[in-house]
Amino acid sequence: MGRYYDGDIEGKFWFAVQNSDDGEHFGAEEQGSNYIEYYLSRETFMDVGIKTIQDIKKQLMIGKKQNHWDLWREWSNFVDQYQKDNTGNDNYFRYPQYEEWLMTEKQIGTGKPENSRDDETMKKKYLDHERAMQPIWELLARMSMGEKMKKFFQDNPDRDDLNFQAEC
Repeated sequence: MGRYYDGDIEGKFWFAVQNSDDGEHFGAEEQGSNYIEYYLSRETFMDVGIKTIQDIKKQLMIGKKQNHWDLWREWSNFVDQYQKDNTGNDNYFRYPQYEEWLMTEKQIGTGKPENSRDDETMKKKYLDHERAMQPIWELLARMSMGEKMKKFFQDNPDRDDLNFQAEC
């Protein structure tokens, strides 16, 4: 379930966050079909893609020293270890959400507010938080794709291009 991209790089688009045309932010060009077929030259990526990665990292900064990209990757590793430690028990999917982890492990933010159907103040805090996090999720998803492109070119120095197809 969900939308995927595959080819020289592969992954799953982040649900409700990442558009199928996200590769265009790194200089990839749509090739046309029932899928979006992309071609990206090494030269274009080294210009457009690397600048985009640098720009996204700046946008994801928290203060002067930390950024959501590095923190999100650290959280992802934490979740991987948490799930290994809880394989076969009821806690497997009860890992802390990113915002809770930031608050408890890094003393950043106030966590994710609880949603409430009955308490309008709580509901508003929750919705305001979701609206504030949406651009961060979009940038994290985009950065994930850009880093896969970067890794592809690093791992394949003999390749001058990268191709992938994205489900629409």
